[in-house]
Amino acid sequence: MRLTSLGHACVLIETGTERILFDPWLTQRLDRFWEHHPPLSGDLVRAVLDEGVDYVVLSHHHYDHHHFPSLLGLVDGADVDFDDSPRQSSEVTCVYPAGPVPPTLTASGLGHQAISWTLRRFGFERLRPVTPGDTITTPGGTTLRTFPSAVSFPEMSVLVQTADAAVMLCGDALLHEDTVAAFQRGDAPRVDAVFIPAHSISPPGVLTERRPLTDADAVRARAVANFDRYLASIPATVTVPSSFGWRISGEGGHDYAWCNRTMFPFTPAQALRRLEELGRDGLLWGPGQVIEVAHGKAALADGPTAPDAYDFDEVYAEVTLDPAIPVPPFDASLERYGRQTRGAEDMLRELLKRLVATDYWYRALDDGAGRHVVSLYEDEGTETSFLLDPVADRVTRLGPGPARSHVTGAEGWTELAASTLEAMLGADLLFGSSFALWASNGVLLSAVFHHPSFYTRHVERALREANEA
Repeated sequence: MRLTSLGHACVLIETGTERILFDPWLTQRLDRFWEHHPPLSGDLVRAVLDEGVDYVVLSHHHYDHHHFPSLLGLVDGADVDFDDSPRQSSEVTCVYPAGPVPPTLTASGLGHQAISWTLRRFGFERLRPVTPGDTITTPGGTTLRTFPSAVSFPEMSVLVQTADAAVMLCGDALLHEDTVAAFQRGDAPRVDAVFIPAHSISPPGVLTERRPLTDADAVRARAVANFDRYLASIPATVTVPSSFGWRISGEGGHDYAWCNRTMFPFTPAQALRRLEELGRDGLLWGPGQVIEVAHGKAALADGPTAPDAYDFDEVYAEVTLDPAIPVPPFDASLERYGRQTRGAEDMLRELLKRLVATDYWYRALDDGAGRHVVSLYEDEGTETSFLLDPVADRVTRLGPGPARSHVTGAEGWTELAASTLEAMLGADLLFGSSFALWASNGVLLSAVFHHPSFYTRHVERALREANEA
């Protein structure tokens, strides 16, 4: 079995009869916040995937594992009429988790139920939803045994078994008791190499709410305990700290280096040292590097990128937690995207319209509350505040100055650049949830930018861009 890293959680497995791609994120940038680290080049992606793939396996629905442009790059037939589907793939089978769980509107959009709709919209025809815990055997004789994650939505780890190798990819999954039990039984499967997330436990609120880290030692201890529990539960021959191949790097000159030093308590380099402390064999790899697994052994091998190409201590030093790094306050006048082409009041009226049918809107109707003061910092340098009333469906101009200076009662407040709001409304800024929480003491913006319509606009935008390309 031959495994090639394409960064973060994306792995191509070649079994000799089939090519199976896990969690494709195949562009250098994910969105306006995140990028691959170490970098992932388009030339490398094309070289590794030149022969195509037989299976795409998605561990869960989050955007760094279910990336629209990357999925669209895996299908053929770009000349098909856009209104039908810009591309079509009848040869690739997509495997992904499903289950009887209510919709989960997470930061990356609609819940897991949208995977099927999104894949079909992109032109994939062979869909194979599985309930985590199910086992699939491919026509080439490869077994994909899935395990659940201890989260509130369907997510899975996958044990890939062939006649001569067994590799387990855990993605971002939190260790589930069913997984622990499976490896405690007398007939527990052999695992030659296991890829364990090194970052499943992160400091709460740093990125989403800009809350400074208060107890770095406790956060590190939780991350190490999470990693150790994985190690104790899955006795693999070789362990690879994984699903950690990114950093925050804002577009447009925005400096988010502070994020990289305040939110990752346990890097793969630290995880490798932990393996050494415990007497376990481990290794690190990066984009283009290859691991060959056979007959109970797993080791780096020659591939598109040499086995010794990366200095991982240097790579991960950039994203190593430093409690001395301050978390700066949000400043709408500085942290803005794009250019403003619409009037502030016009955008706020659209925002109020999009609020309809959200949880926030229903709660406002029930108790008559929900009024919210929004100030928009405009490109011309002025900041003006407005009162949004979802019950009366009215936007009222309050005057100059930040929102907080106009709050008189129980209203929430939001202070945001007008150009950033325009980018969000235009489905141009996927992770609107971070801006929403940075800029606000309420959830009005989060309610809008977690709504299913926002997700579908991103799908349509990806389709349009693929068709134009």
